[in-house]
Amino acid sequence: MATNGSGRRGSARTRPSPAAVDTTPSTPSRRASRAVTAEGTPDTSARRVLTILRYLAQHQRPVLASAIARDCHFPRSSTYRLLHVMEEERFVTYYPDEGRWGLGLSSYELGTGYLLSDPLARQSMSILVALAAQTGAFMAIGVLDGTDAIVSRAHHPESTTAWADFEPGLRYPAHLTAMGRALLIGRSRGDLIALYGDRPLSRPNDKGPGTVDELLEQLREAEERGYAESPIDLADGIWAFAAPVRSAAGRVVAALTAGFLNEPPTGAAFDTAMAALLSGAAEISSRLGYRPCDPPVAG
Repeated sequence: MATNGSGRRGSARTRPSPAAVDTTPSTPSRRASRAVTAEGTPDTSARRVLTILRYLAQHQRPVLASAIARDCHFPRSSTYRLLHVMEEERFVTYYPDEGRWGLGLSSYELGTGYLLSDPLARQSMSILVALAAQTGAFMAIGVLDGTDAIVSRAHHPESTTAWADFEPGLRYPAHLTAMGRALLIGRSRGDLIALYGDRPLSRPNDKGPGTVDELLEQLREAEERGYAESPIDLADGIWAFAAPVRSAAGRVVAALTAGFLNEPPTGAAFDTAMAALLSGAAEISSRLGYRPCDPPVAG
């Protein structure tokens, strides 16, 4: 036994054994939790990823990483780190020739999955029916999935049921169809290279563009007139026209398509059909939140 300074007996202080120590983690205070979150927990990283995706979706062209960091108020180091992780998962694409970043294939696949569900169908079905009655064409609306155009919804007037086989879920090569070309309107050469690579494009019937540059030229012509045209490029006897449908951010997210057997109408009937097609695409775009008076932001 040891004695204290007053001569009274006191027990010697000993270090508690490990077994006696409470190893249960203490609950951090609310202030500490906020401090930890602010320093870069998964919660913060997830929010930054979503902010970057939303930022890129609002730009029609790829943008610099420094611009993303500046406009989103993120540290540059964190921005570069997140971009590289997102690139590995294909949510963003890096364009080395330009040193810029844009949305990647996985982002478009997410959008495609959304548009293939109820929202696009609800906003477009009545318009498909009305346009089919007005033009006599079969009408369809589709979205892009990689290098394929996928039919989301279709309507066939009675006069077309014997030859029109556009049904929901059908896939077609985007570069060989009016629907697909309308979906690709506005894409840069870098965007197309990211999708198709540098290899020649397939031409099973010796029709349609054979290279990315030929496709880009056709897309520019389609953008100038407001719609894409496919004169029986699939050798199925269908001459199709398609107009782009835009989202609230101004990005092309779907294509409204009209198809005729062998040849389209001529003269005033053709002008009426194309005016109806463009009007229908504009109406669906409006229902999706697009306002043409607010041009898309350039990258």
